[in-house]
Amino acid sequence: MIIAKPCTTMKGIVISGYSWDKPVKIDLRKTAQCLREKGHTVKKLLPGMMLILEMEGYEVSVYPSGKIIVKLLDDAELGRRIAETVYDCAGILEVVS
Repeated sequence: MIIAKPCTTMKGIVISGYSWDKPVKIDLRKTAQCLREKGHTVKKLLPGMMLILEMEGYEVSVYPSGKIIVKLLDDAELGRRIAETVYDCAGILEVVS
């Protein structure tokens, strides 16, 4: 299950991926490499902590827990599509869908 909602502390969308069956865990190095290959700009990679990249003109923060924050975005549907791309590269799209 993918839930996208407005962030309560800043302008942006917070997306979380959930699964009742399997733990949601993102390998940030592998995900960063895949997203680079798809043409997205990786700004910073802190293995085990955070991945910051640019997608669709927005700054996107990805955490190992599966939480994604898209800064300054107010369109939850676009946030969901961005998250699907990230989750696909992380190899967990089927887990959270």
